[in-house]
Amino acid sequence: MLLVIFGAGASFDSVHHLPPPRPHEARKFHEEFRPPLANQLFEDRPDFVAAMQRFPDCMDLVPILRRRGAAIEKELARLQAEAPQYPRRDQQLAAIRYYLHFMLWECQQKWRDDWHKGITNYRTLLDEIERLRRQTNEPVLFVTFNYDTMLENAMLETVGFNVEDIDTYVQRSDYILIKLHGSVNWGREIDGIEGVSGPLDSRKLGYQGLINAGNKLRVSDRFTLVSHRPMVINERAALVFPALAIPVENKDEFSCPDRHVHMLETLLREVTHIATIGWRATEVDFLAMLKEKLINYPKIMIVSGDDKGATETFDNITKYATQIDKSSVRVTGGFTGLIEDLGFLRILLGK
Repeated sequence: MLLVIFGAGASFDSVHHLPPPRPHEARKFHEEFRPPLANQLFEDRPDFVAAMQRFPDCMDLVPILRRRGAAIEKELARLQAEAPQYPRRDQQLAAIRYYLHFMLWECQQKWRDDWHKGITNYRTLLDEIERLRRQTNEPVLFVTFNYDTMLENAMLETVGFNVEDIDTYVQRSDYILIKLHGSVNWGREIDGIEGVSGPLDSRKLGYQGLINAGNKLRVSDRFTLVSHRPMVINERAALVFPALAIPVENKDEFSCPDRHVHMLETLLREVTHIATIGWRATEVDFLAMLKEKLINYPKIMIVSGDDKGATETFDNITKYATQIDKSSVRVTGGFTGLIEDLGFLRILLGK
């Protein structure tokens, strides 16, 4: 089985005719709409600032996350650790979840509507994977740490993978998709607010009422698809809260149903080949899972923007998952570089 792991670099470099800018290259207008990397999540882009204003509790923290040289994931981990002693942090972090849900949904929509029009590297990659997959009829496992739905959209348009509900992702078929860190269009149903009796009125609460509840919000483990932003209720009129993990350093907070995690653990035992695209391999719990569950000494291909990034990813993976074939294939031109020469994929799979 082929396992393909996507990180933020995949959506960042998702359009062949709009490759990421080179160092010191002048910033072009369309860069305002490119899906961001982790350290770009709170940039001073007009649309990002408008989203921050919609969820103003997060604005207290933005200057900290914009400090020169700041590592956003490290800063968010520190802020999250302060919450038990400073309850205001819970409200701020709830606002950040709402901000990420809303901003990234808007960003990917404008990236599509105004720029790529559905012509993406995801689609071309999926078409080649489907062509090769038909030679063996083996299923393909996708794991993405991205919140956006660019991969799902491409899967629908290219291989007919239609996500109808949360269970669809892991139904055993030609393709299985695991989103360990959640999704912009996933919500978790709310069971109530601590200290508040009786049913909650979504019209009175709104998303700001859910943010204000902070750590008093009782969020269930019932995941659901949501079709609108910013989310407050789902299609069953149940109150929902964004189901996505805040990106923090050295902590791998899964934000997906337990059955998705269990399916992943089962399928990893079947993996014989791994391709990583735009992934830095810093999620320690997932890496530990690879170490425990991989048994077939899979061959690996690493797609990164440069050789330094490819080496870092390979070292991070093999530090944990020692049962990886060390003769890796490396593509250092990013996602677009792989699309330029899909022969790298055929080399990985021995086709």
